[in-house]
Amino acid sequence: MTPVYIVLLVVGWLFVITFGVGFARKPIDPIRILKNRFITLSRLSRAQAEAELLDRVESLAERFPGKSYGWYLEWLVTDLERAKR
Repeated sequence: MTPVYIVLLVVGWLFVITFGVGFARKPIDPIRILKNRFITLSRLSRAQAEAELLDRVESLAERFPGKSYGWYLEWLVTDLERAKR
């Protein structure tokens, strides 16, 4: 008969291998998601889309001062999605 501590050790390792991977995930970055969505919707090359994004964020910052970068990105993505309909 195997000792109890060996059984518990094996069960513990199986638990860590099975469920421990989910705890190590990186948090979702909404800024990155919005930037990628803007690049996809703009249908420009990545470099051109990033330059366009920078220009548009600057112009929105002048129009609506004090908002967060994420707010500006969300505005731009929503605007592009609306224009694509």
